[in-house]
Amino acid sequence: MEVIPTIDKNELAKLFGSDDFGNVSRSTCTKIEKLEAVFDELIDPSLYSQNTRIDTTEKGAVLLKGGTKFKSPKLSKTLKDCDEIVCYIATLGDGIEGEIQRLMDKNRLSEAYILDAMASVAADNMVATFHERMKGEYNNHGKQVTLCFSPGYCDWPVTEQKEFFKLVDSDSIGVELNDACLMTPRKSISGVFGIYGDDENGVDPYIPCSDCRKTDCPERRDL
Repeated sequence: MEVIPTIDKNELAKLFGSDDFGNVSRSTCTKIEKLEAVFDELIDPSLYSQNTRIDTTEKGAVLLKGGTKFKSPKLSKTLKDCDEIVCYIATLGDGIEGEIQRLMDKNRLSEAYILDAMASVAADNMVATFHERMKGEYNNHGKQVTLCFSPGYCDWPVTEQKEFFKLVDSDSIGVELNDACLMTPRKSISGVFGIYGDDENGVDPYIPCSDCRKTDCPERRDL
């Protein structure tokens, strides 16, 4: 699926310790402007997705058709009213990673950091854009989608990537999983979200952050 990422400047500013891009230093803004052309030239964005039926959601786990099991109480609670999930992997490709490493090797550390931050924001944007697109499509068919959930977030262990990668065709977009359960290319994101009917219990979807006291979490959702 084609999803062209964009870079939200305010989200980028947060990685530089500011809430507003207008407060970012002039020197940093100048470097960002110069790196934007490099960024656009090197990224090779791609997104893979597939739908998988849910067999059962039990306390602490989600069992999918075919036998794959995801162990996470919060994921199980998130998907309790869903009959299927969308599994996805988004990646920017390996070109951008090579340039970040080249800049580091030349001791151009500030540029390497900025380019790395730009790639992180762009990868997140790919997922957000895809999620919103799917939300609109399912709304047209009288269905809703849950929030996105990724291995390594909340109480879903990053080691669950092994089960996730057994389920999907990651080779189709050139993403691999290493022994530490990290993805290559590094600027890749995997995750799932559930699909449920409009009238399912007549309640709003569960937001895991409502049960979490870590108010400074960078991944915290709006409540």
